[in-house]
Amino acid sequence: MEEYLWVLKASELDLIREIEPDRMAALNEEELLSLHKRIRRARNKHVGNYRRKGAARVAEQGGRGAARPGNKKSLWRAEAFEEALSRVSSRLAVVAHAEAETLKQERLAAVEVDE
Repeated sequence: MEEYLWVLKASELDLIREIEPDRMAALNEEELLSLHKRIRRARNKHVGNYRRKGAARVAEQGGRGAARPGNKKSLWRAEAFEEALSRVSSRLAVVAHAEAETLKQERLAAVEVDE
């Protein structure tokens, strides 16, 4: 992902910095869900921009293959956020599973006390 970071704006870099391992390790499930939502929104925006720019260039270039080279920065932005979304999703899955196991153990302990 590091090779794509130079094309991102300052606000986009701030969002990407939030997925650093140390920062994500400090987040709980709700905070990770919020981060996931913001990164997914940014990814969707950049994928849409990439597709729209590419579609507009097809008519003037005469084909998809010829239109693609002029659209690399949009592609790199979309790829950076796709990678970021993947990392957040993986971390969220781990945290959600751990939270579910904790809740399960608490419920089992409550049932044993009631009996």
